[in-house]
Amino acid sequence: SHNKLSGSVPSSLFNHPSLQQLTLSYNQFGSVQVPSNWGQQSELIAIDISNNDLGGLLPTFMGSMPKLSALSLENNKFTGMIPTQYALKALVPGNGVSQFERLFLGGNYLFGPIPSPLMQLKPGSVTVRLGDNCLYRCPVSFFFFCQGGVQKSLMECKSFNPAIP
Repeated sequence: SHNKLSGSVPSSLFNHPSLQQLTLSYNQFGSVQVPSNWGQQSELIAIDISNNDLGGLLPTFMGSMPKLSALSLENNKFTGMIPTQYALKALVPGNGVSQFERLFLGGNYLFGPIPSPLMQLKPGSVTVRLGDNCLYRCPVSFFFFCQGGVQKSLMECKSFNPAIP
């Protein structure tokens, strides 16, 4: 981390046979290359690509990586909705697939409904951070994972992405 790296995060990193932790935080990456096999052979347990310039939709393949249990994509420029794959991985492990223990998506421009599997989480089961997004149906008083930051203003969200409802 903190290396001023830019460009795309190479897809080869997600399938490296001996890499278990990938920390590329505090750089200037603008995109993530999707591995051809969607990370199905990945040995990664933890990915931290927070505090970069990543934009577009959240990389759905990360929700399908079998051993991944910690994902931090905070403080980037992701927009769109939270993929159902992320929510399901937080709720139900299965068939040799690890469950998310930590899912940090705060500080982006995510919007839309929160996937229903996330709403079924019990406090303390998984650490989820969704603050500082455009999730207006995420009241801190009701959903424990909305704590840690209020949501961005509607004006800021719409100026970043006019498609945000």
